[in-house]
Amino acid sequence: MGVTAAAGASGTCGPDAVPAGTVCLDRYEATVWRVPNPTTTNALLVRKIQLGIAAVLDLTSGGATRLGIGGDNFAPCTDDGQSCAGDIYAVSLPSQIPSAHITWFQAQEACASSGKRLPTSAEWQVGANGTPDPGPDNRATDCNSASNIVSTTGSRGACVSARGAFDMAGNLEEWVADWAPLSSACTGWGGLSDDRMCLAGASTEVGGPGALTRGGSFVDGTGAGPLAVVAGRRPSSHSASSAFAVPPRVPGRFPRRWTTACACREAARTPCSRGTSPTARRPRGPPRTPAASCRSDRGRRRAVPGRKLRSRYAHWIPSFPPRGDGFWYLVRGENVLGDGPYGFEGLHGVPTTPRLSATCP
Repeated sequence: MGVTAAAGASGTCGPDAVPAGTVCLDRYEATVWRVPNPTTTNALLVRKIQLGIAAVLDLTSGGATRLGIGGDNFAPCTDDGQSCAGDIYAVSLPSQIPSAHITWFQAQEACASSGKRLPTSAEWQVGANGTPDPGPDNRATDCNSASNIVSTTGSRGACVSARGAFDMAGNLEEWVADWAPLSSACTGWGGLSDDRMCLAGASTEVGGPGALTRGGSFVDGTGAGPLAVVAGRRPSSHSASSAFAVPPRVPGRFPRRWTTACACREAARTPCSRGTSPTARRPRGPPRTPAASCRSDRGRRRAVPGRKLRSRYAHWIPSFPPRGDGFWYLVRGENVLGDGPYGFEGLHGVPTTPRLSATCP
């Protein structure tokens, strides 16, 4: 989400932006596009992008490629912002999946190519004020705070700020211009708000400062909101659950440890062969349902239900299952922000309600 200077004394903004104080703030979370031949055959397209009047048809007709939807595909634009100028462009469009998997440096360059810049945290706050603070997510019009899946820009009709900016709470967390010491703890807002506030516990690890992200994401529940602010991600990092850039649900390394609540006996889709057992693989992103696989027990420690685990793999095998059956684990990640859910219930292959109960099955 980028900003530009408000034009003229009246502070008028382009059709893709809304006035927020002395600046114009993108109306929608940005999609990022790679535009070929930006100074020759697509010079007019670049000018349309910079004026805020480029449509999806303009971009696709010019051979532009949308980035940051299915993964990190920004190369040759690098994580530290090299080889990005005149290559990637941020565009504010309705009804699109916003781009993620982008670092702060890449987001900065995408804004610059479009004649914009990242907003400061204070400018972002002006644009976000008036956005409804997420409660239960009705998965239709409310802010997207508990769906575990990104929504198209502007599709949550009630999630709009007093300035007219959409999705300032939930959906994808957003990079802003400010940096701070890399935080490792969340103290919260006290009685003022239940939104996430993670600016405490400066990390002593090597690797750089934290770049602020705002608004929360689609997995933060009531922790998302117009006051949500986190400094737990380095500007050179990227992930898959934030707007313009995808910040992690937890600052620092996550999860800090696994918690097993119980082991449930279920029919296995792919039965394990004798001498192997299901394992929980540690994900690289926010806590979610672990992938199941069959892996040898050799060299792995076993776990007792309820015990805090620090090993990469957790096993609890009371006995070998009968042929055709198997075991799976009810596992969640845990860190300084608390516990994640025990995965998400699925509907037609799409994650829906977070599982919070530790009762098997």
